Amino acid sequence: MIKNVLATVTFTLFLAFPLLAQMTADVAFCGESLPDHLPAVKQRWFRILNRQAAQPTHLTTLKRRASVVFPVIDPIIASYGIPADFKFLPLLESAAVNRAVSRRGAAGFWQIMPETGRILGLRVGKGRDERYDLLKATHAACRYIKQLHAQLGSWMLVAAAYNAGPNYIQQLRKRYPDQHPMAMPYRAAETQAYVYQAMAIKELLTRPLQYRQYFSEHILAQLSKTGTDEVTTQEREAILASYTTPEAFVVENLTASVAPKPVEEVTLITDIDIDEEAVAGAPVIEVGASNGTEVGLAQAGPRLFTRRLGEESLTEGKMVLFEVVRPSEVNGQKVSVGDMLYAYVDMIEPTTGRVFLHTDRLVVAETQASINLRLVAVEKPKQPGVTLPPVSELASGWRLEWEKI
Repeated sequence: MIKNVLATVTFTLFLAFPLLAQMTADVAFCGESLPDHLPAVKQRWFRILNRQAAQPTHLTTLKRRASVVFPVIDPIIASYGIPADFKFLPLLESAAVNRAVSRRGAAGFWQIMPETGRILGLRVGKGRDERYDLLKATHAACRYIKQLHAQLGSWMLVAAAYNAGPNYIQQLRKRYPDQHPMAMPYRAAETQAYVYQAMAIKELLTRPLQYRQYFSEHILAQLSKTGTDEVTTQEREAILASYTTPEAFVVENLTASVAPKPVEEVTLITDIDIDEEAVAGAPVIEVGASNGTEVGLAQAGPRLFTRRLGEESLTEGKMVLFEVVRPSEVNGQKVSVGDMLYAYVDMIEPTTGRVFLHTDRLVVAETQASINLRLVAVEKPKQPGVTLPPVSELASGWRLEWEKI
């Protein structure tokens, strides 16, 4: 039975993976191509892409909202001579929710700070806050983006500056004049991943069929809808109504303590949520199950340490994506942080609450090469099966260990 399942999974994955070279060949942001000749950039791109694709429900929500609001802001962006790809930034900043407010006080669809809004000509104060006026805020954001481009000269750097501020980005550019914008040593982990995340959302929303290996048929159908098929008339009217700000809408002293809570926030990917020893390059150490003493991998058997990406519930036969969080070596195959395991749920025991998972494929983050690697999820050596965690843990980085079948 297990052999038949493994054979079916292997064949399915083989059909699902497109030519790997095509997955970076035409990826670009504002006409600037992904520099996939740089291994670190290519590895980070696939890592961010994997994480973004692991949120399919959120992507379909963004798709529906974007289908309504993009026709409104596209002509404004074009009138300023700004590349259309900048329309994807608000999907990161506010999840296309007009009433979104950050902890730092940035507000509205474009997440504009109060003082920046005033400098750009918006009324921000008692009685009215024009950061919530979609048309006026879009004009203001475009003026700001144009100023940034005049200062920095690169649209990718402009996007980074929208997140981190122009002065810091300009100093960094002077210090590293020959460095590609996607390879800059940005101080904040959020900024390091910002442009990658914008590109990932653009790719997944506009070309979902290129990345069909990440999605179920249902999600793929939702992401592939176009035009009037994307939302119902009622939903379209509801989304447009959310961008209508009452004249007397008051925002005074906009701070985290008094600001209205956002309906939804996009969690900006930081790309550093990995074990410290992986960052430090320390050897992988495994804790013995019986007495807690540290034992070498050779004694306890090679293990692979991962965390789950995604938020959906587990069901038997479901594919689940896991990201490697520590460097290791299994079956003579070196595995790096960021490599991906495509795993399947074989069985969920309702009486014991244990779940059995296997994987036979690892995808290398740096090259996207697919490697046969047959492993099972374990809690104890040579004992397949793990305890099903609480829903909160299941949806936020469930950690699993794997060993050879």
